[in-house]
Amino acid sequence: MTENLIGYNGKILYVDLSNKKWEIKDLDEQVAKNYLGGTGLSAKITFDMLSEEDYDTLKKDPFHQINPLIFATGPVTGTIRPSSGRYTVTGISPLSRIWGEGSSGGFFCISLRNSGFDAIVITGKSNTPIYLYIHDKEIEFRNASTYWGKDTYETQELIKQELKDEKVRVATIGLAAENLVKYASIINDEGRAIGRCGLGALMASKNLKALAIAGTGRIKIADSNVGIEMIKEAEKAVFGDLVASIGTLLYTFYGTNSYLDIGMALGDTPGYYFTETEFLAERLTGKTLREEYPVFDYGCAGCTIKCGKQTIIMDDNKEIKVDGPEYESVAAFGPLCGIFDSKHVILAHHLCNIYGMDTISCGVSIAFLLYLVENKIGVEKVKTYLKEVKLEEIGWGKGDLLLELINKIAKRDGIGNILAEGVREMAYKFEVNPELAAHVKGLEIPMHDPRAFAGQALSYLTCCIGASHEKCDWFSTELGTVQYPRLKIKQGERSSIKGREKGVMSLQDIRAIDDSAVNCNFKNPSLEHFIGHINAATGFNYDRKSLLMVGERINNLKRVINCKLGISRVDDKLPLHNLQILKSGKTTNVKIELEENLKKYYKARGWDWETGKPTNEKLEELGITFK
Repeated sequence: MTENLIGYNGKILYVDLSNKKWEIKDLDEQVAKNYLGGTGLSAKITFDMLSEEDYDTLKKDPFHQINPLIFATGPVTGTIRPSSGRYTVTGISPLSRIWGEGSSGGFFCISLRNSGFDAIVITGKSNTPIYLYIHDKEIEFRNASTYWGKDTYETQELIKQELKDEKVRVATIGLAAENLVKYASIINDEGRAIGRCGLGALMASKNLKALAIAGTGRIKIADSNVGIEMIKEAEKAVFGDLVASIGTLLYTFYGTNSYLDIGMALGDTPGYYFTETEFLAERLTGKTLREEYPVFDYGCAGCTIKCGKQTIIMDDNKEIKVDGPEYESVAAFGPLCGIFDSKHVILAHHLCNIYGMDTISCGVSIAFLLYLVENKIGVEKVKTYLKEVKLEEIGWGKGDLLLELINKIAKRDGIGNILAEGVREMAYKFEVNPELAAHVKGLEIPMHDPRAFAGQALSYLTCCIGASHEKCDWFSTELGTVQYPRLKIKQGERSSIKGREKGVMSLQDIRAIDDSAVNCNFKNPSLEHFIGHINAATGFNYDRKSLLMVGERINNLKRVINCKLGISRVDDKLPLHNLQILKSGKTTNVKIELEENLKKYYKARGWDWETGKPTNEKLEELGITFK
């Protein structure tokens, strides 16, 4: 019964935008224990909602009204567990056409957590632009016509003004989503983002401009004193641990962009559309940007690291405050596009926040265009899509072109209309070899080159959303910052994952738990503390085996959903472009061959090698049953 749930609101809100109706259902205690919350609970809700006919419909049209867009928190969100200030959004991705998910920090998560609901499930489509206002379990459908076309920063401020409440938290879309850019994002707390998978475009397809939440409730947790003791123990354990201490300090001083020069030194940060790994990294590092511009630090709710940065720059003789830039954005708009002017890179990141676009997919799509033109591949077809941009203007290192292309993508203007589809569709439209498109299952490869870490490559192949560095940050394992040796999550030969395939699976399961609990994965406590914080919130009394089974169950359920959407073993692959052997840098002559590793991974997962589906035995073991 819901009344017995600790660490939860115990309620799920279902909103039908087509009919402007809503209903509240109880969260089943066993479902909570099996899937926690966040993306795990959202996957379970999605799985239970969709019929076989629905999957067939969504294969053809992921923008169909039946596609459930789900906002959720977990039992750890907003608790004393360090860096627990996050929420998640899920749906069938318009970009990849498979399972899509993302998480974001800030303070919106606290309002969502205190809204009285553990998840908000949104289906249907409004006939006019609206936003949802949720306060004290009351739901209002408010007119958003005047906000349609406004940027993400404007929208957040204007809705707060309309509601006369500066404490209300807003998650919104921008112009890119309204134009159905396939990698449009959802933005909250000024510049925090649900970045990947195009969930902003899904939100826009429902004519939903924003969620505004004034959460005033409080959730009882099992034992806050246990959490306090674990934090004290963790602080003592880190004291004297040089790797852990330096890693935290780098994030605090320079943000995620502290990794740029480290990544280049390891051959992990890609340049020139994944063809080089050596470049002038020092021009764009977090340290350099801090020396060149005023930079201010901030953290999400409950954050003990404060990796968030805001940078002050001059643009058009005006001083503007820019969120970030983050490592992924700097690498995607910098070395990947051959650009090393910091101002252009910072402005590119800012434009994506204003328009609401994933900086990774955007940067990879632009770099793909530059690569094709520079190498005279498909240029005749490219020319047919050019309107105001001339072919001879397209090339590496052109900062003004970068900003112009971002504007065109957000507005779906000229060549931007094709780039807005992502690299898989670009290859099709430009009639070039699809193996040149840097994606896995339709999601663009992030700024961690698969040749740098074989384990990262294996995780890209098998990840529930495609190429994601967040659902299994194996590069962190090879750097020594994430270590669970008993689970085979341990350092080894970077160019080989032999004997550690199960470690990739285990780290994926741990990250699935993180995204369901929900908390930030920048903090990696011992497994005992990892389990302890969840038990302190829920009182579920997980042990190592039962909690890891939760992560395994979540990842297998997402795989089932993907298989119903047409995914099979043949889709678990990297494009040949990202497998080519490089002649310089730290990954010189590295050849990635993963078929045998993939077989061992499949065996560990309990997936059928012929079909790519979880076996009936595995599903039965995990308690995943079909309707």
